Amino acid sequence: MIRIAARLLARYSRINWALADQAVISGVNFVTGILLARFLGLEGFGQFTLAWMAVLFIHALQHAMINAPMMSIGPKQPEADLPAYYGAVIVQQIAFSLCGFMVLLAAIEASPLIFPDWGLSGLGLPLASAAAAFQIQDFLRRYLFTRGKAAQAFVNDGVRYLGQLAVLAWLFLSFPEQRQVASALWVIAGAAAAAAFLGLFQVERVAWSTGVFRATAARHWQFSRWLAGSAVMEWITGNLFMLAAGALLGTAAVGALRAAQTLLGPCHILSQGLENVVPARAAWHFQHGGKAALVGYMKKIGLVFGLITVGFAAMVAAAPEVWLGLIYGDEFAGYGYLVRWYAVAYVVALTILPLRAGLRAIEYTRAIFLANILTMLFSIIFAYLLIDYFALPGVVIGRLLIYAILLAALLLGLRKRLS
Repeated sequence: MIRIAARLLARYSRINWALADQAVISGVNFVTGILLARFLGLEGFGQFTLAWMAVLFIHALQHAMINAPMMSIGPKQPEADLPAYYGAVIVQQIAFSLCGFMVLLAAIEASPLIFPDWGLSGLGLPLASAAAAFQIQDFLRRYLFTRGKAAQAFVNDGVRYLGQLAVLAWLFLSFPEQRQVASALWVIAGAAAAAAFLGLFQVERVAWSTGVFRATAARHWQFSRWLAGSAVMEWITGNLFMLAAGALLGTAAVGALRAAQTLLGPCHILSQGLENVVPARAAWHFQHGGKAALVGYMKKIGLVFGLITVGFAAMVAAAPEVWLGLIYGDEFAGYGYLVRWYAVAYVVALTILPLRAGLRAIEYTRAIFLANILTMLFSIIFAYLLIDYFALPGVVIGRLLIYAILLAALLLGLRKRLS
């Protein structure tokens, strides 16, 4: 039995490290959310959530234009071409980070002109710095996963996320006067920058070739042009309900929604952890086994990890008020109904991951783009109506319906392409 277990661990070492890595990230983000909610309060936590949406927008574009093509195209490169290929990708990432920093800095400083009640003025520099450091560190960790160095990626994320948690806890507990959104953002920026510096020493030999850079940029754009548009639409789809809640119900409502969502955070151990492995493995299966191997891999991933997600979501949804009171305190009592809605939404969301990875493996990202057009239109049309009629539950109901639309559209696109 020991030998069998050892062989299984060795065979699935990438997935094991990816899940362990995401366990650290999800665990730290979960505890970080608790710290921010407890020490910033409902209003401050809502303010942080609204500000962080801008970081997530920049990161969504970065993932679509840099990470996603690298994780699907990188494994297909001949060994002799790897130094020039990854050298070209690194240059793309640096240029993107610099542009993102400047755009985000200007946008946040101008935000009081549109949303004066949100109180985001003065957060431009710490937020832009956190976004740039976050991007670079996330790129390096995904590079390590793509190169099969999952253990090194685990160490790098440990430096970033455990360091972030330790400094935040020390800051909030030792210096009550520093319990501000800007202070939290500076801690996040510093921890990500430290891990990114470490990641530079984990990169293999790279080389520069103008021809390879142009060819890589062209192929990445061919791959990511639909994903980039999808990223913008996904951000609108995913955040329009939250922005509408902030505009209609206030920042405290946003804090309550984010707290309920964070309670289901351990589900990210699966969804985000598999995101580090499934796209590359799906591309490998398609390259070596064709359509049948790709479909079989997708079914296996969806079944096994779908059952795990259902089990966890059911456990949390069974007694949501108990979990909210235990973790966040009395200020967040009364929002258990939001937790139940989020539990159902997370179960549906996990089924989307294998479909998206399959479409990337066959490099048919247009289907993802078209699916996101549908969800974006749905959000634009129904966000205000759902929140105006259902108040806070309208946000989570909208999220659940969005996942259902995505699931149906991606499944239809994949089946049509494979047949």
